[in-house]
Amino acid sequence: MIFNTWVYGFFLAVTVSLYWLLPARWRVPMLTICGAYFYWYYYPPHLLLILLLTLLVFGVGGVVGRATGGARRRWLVAGVVGSVGTLVYFKYQGFLADLAAPLIGAPAGDRVLPRPPLGISFFVFEYVHYLVEVYRGTFSPATLRDFGLFILFFPTLICGPIKRFQQFRPQEHMVGRLDGADVSAGLERILIGLAKKTLVADIVAPYCAPVLAFPNFYTRWQLWLGVYGYALQIYFDFSGYSDIAIGSARLFGYRVPENFDYPYLQPNIARFWRSWHMSLTSWITDYVYIPLGGSRRGPGRASWNRLVSMTLCGLWHGAAPHFAVWGLYHGIALNLYRLYERWRGPRAGTAHWATRAVGVVATFHVVCIGWVLFVCDLETAWKIIPRLLLLRP
Repeated sequence: MIFNTWVYGFFLAVTVSLYWLLPARWRVPMLTICGAYFYWYYYPPHLLLILLLTLLVFGVGGVVGRATGGARRRWLVAGVVGSVGTLVYFKYQGFLADLAAPLIGAPAGDRVLPRPPLGISFFVFEYVHYLVEVYRGTFSPATLRDFGLFILFFPTLICGPIKRFQQFRPQEHMVGRLDGADVSAGLERILIGLAKKTLVADIVAPYCAPVLAFPNFYTRWQLWLGVYGYALQIYFDFSGYSDIAIGSARLFGYRVPENFDYPYLQPNIARFWRSWHMSLTSWITDYVYIPLGGSRRGPGRASWNRLVSMTLCGLWHGAAPHFAVWGLYHGIALNLYRLYERWRGPRAGTAHWATRAVGVVATFHVVCIGWVLFVCDLETAWKIIPRLLLLRP
């Protein structure tokens, strides 16, 4: 189901009503079943795959929690590799085959690829989080009841925010009554999300799409307007969906992570990434950047780790070279900002309001250039970016 449709609105109203009418002990099973139906509605065969994966990860998590010594680590690796391998098979098979084609002399493209399950990236990220944290001892292995709802909680099923089990599980055991404040806050957040999506993102999209698709037909200033429009579109689209998810969860008395915190008003690229798709940024930090070594092994290694992490972040958004380049671009931008921080020293964190304003404008334009790499293939992006930067007429 798509959030901004009457079908979802009807489904949500029925589900919320049933949830609060049922005795407390039946609410979690009922919400889990509703999550399964929500997923089944999109493409029934993939529900079987998700249920199977969920059961396998649940089983591996239990073994990781009980095992000792090297066996514990081997089971963790098996669970993570299996989860990520499923993601690669469904989402990146064609991309990897095209990369390998020149090396093995095979033709690129024109192959039948499996249909990727809806939201498979979000499932895999939560699987990996759960397995790693069980291994670290952050929490003990879950019951199937708790883990099932964590994975199949439908407000966050297909577009996040990416949840953390240690924050979500206690809410499953809170026996409460319908709270008018939660209902009011949830409905308000849903309305804000719908307004962002339908009154801004969907209205702007038709105007900026042709500009970015056929840049040779437009002037430099029209290109900038198209890029600004896309910046608005993607923010109001992503944050609108997040608002609807957060508001929907609130109607059941659940609180899930925030995802956006005025990212276009941040004075530098590091602050931007702490405010944009925050649940994804924190996941990449905790499960890619820090395991690679983070900043513990000196500035050079930290710079490399940022490049790798942000390139993977780009590929998470889509299986195409331009997504990888978009991620690499942001990795380079983050490294340049860290170099600036080291050069400026303690003063980097204290800026006059005018300096901050310049930083906000500059950061927004750095991000806008990146959006060209995000939305366009590399050939088209190469036609647009030099013109935006006055490097070509």
